[in-house]
Amino acid sequence: MMKKEKIKLIDIHSHILPGVDDGARDEEETRAMLKMAYDEGIRIMFATSHYHSEMGREAWAKRSAALEKARAIAGEIAADFKIAAGAEIYYSEEAVQELADGTVWTMNGSKYVLVEFATYEDYAYIRRGLQNLQNHGFWPILAHVERYQALEEEECVAELVSMGVYIQANAGSFLGKDGRKVKKYLLRLLENGWIHFVGTDAHGTDRRRPRMEKCAAYIEKKAGRACSRALCRENAGKVIRREFINGEDNYR
Repeated sequence: MMKKEKIKLIDIHSHILPGVDDGARDEEETRAMLKMAYDEGIRIMFATSHYHSEMGREAWAKRSAALEKARAIAGEIAADFKIAAGAEIYYSEEAVQELADGTVWTMNGSKYVLVEFATYEDYAYIRRGLQNLQNHGFWPILAHVERYQALEEEECVAELVSMGVYIQANAGSFLGKDGRKVKKYLLRLLENGWIHFVGTDAHGTDRRRPRMEKCAAYIEKKAGRACSRALCRENAGKVIRREFINGEDNYR
């Protein structure tokens, strides 16, 4: 029997830059995380270190140097292993203005922006923030949808998707790392076509490791191979190429 082709994965959300945030502590941990990711089948990782506006412009010089170190390490692991620039931006009006000014990194220089909110924020605030990004010409990707108390009401997620917001979920949450309730919640979103990306949100070699292969297999089992490819590779590939994603095409 012919062995099934292994999907080459793209991780849209990770904290692999050395010494920048609460992710990889140093180059040694970055190397270990990247080796783990490559062994998982991940071939492109977005380096999405945390950013909030209080960090200021000086943060980006440090990130640029860390990004080049991570890219060099990835190249030593394998020639086909790439690191794309990005950031996980904590929403504020100041951060949106910095994005508009070109100070803050988008996802690989595209219109896509990975954004997070405080988990306790109410829905109206989250909705307004995402609309504000859109009004400035950006295409927001809401990070780790499963964490927001206000989005436990699934019709709120449906409304965001109908607005053109993209939804990212963490691989570990799909696999039950945050409990059965969260796993079932994500499965319902998946069944309704309300998830566009899966990312590891990797922070280290022990805490939230860069593991994605098992999640891709789980999604394939639950929703089909086309869906698994869309969420774990194809949509992120469009971000790399700076192409628009039609959310309705996720599962075809």
